[in-house]
Amino acid sequence: MAVTPKKLVAAQQLTASAATYYTATNVTARIDNFTLTNTDSSARTVDVHIIAPAGSATAANKIIDAKSISAHETYTCPEMIGKYIPSGYFIQALASTATVVTIDVNGIEIT
Repeated sequence: MAVTPKKLVAAQQLTASAATYYTATNVTARIDNFTLTNTDSSARTVDVHIIAPAGSATAANKIIDAKSISAHETYTCPEMIGKYIPSGYFIQALASTATVVTIDVNGIEIT
């Protein structure tokens, strides 16, 4: 078994519709740090899902639900720290407004 530290999601701005930001491909991943930064001058909300293979974003797999992030705030998401992403599972997220909330995720991949 190999454990590799990894940037699971390189810093990028969320879209306003559910989009996939990470897929565990032939690995199991663990999230060690997960931040959301609102670069806008107004509060914005964010949803985050961990979804099974061939699934879609639903209330049943929502980990963060309409979390309000204040203007210019960086939120370190305790809900995500330590979560495992089995092979084939993926992370989807969206913000209430596109291109104003930055996602950044670090963790490990286990093979």
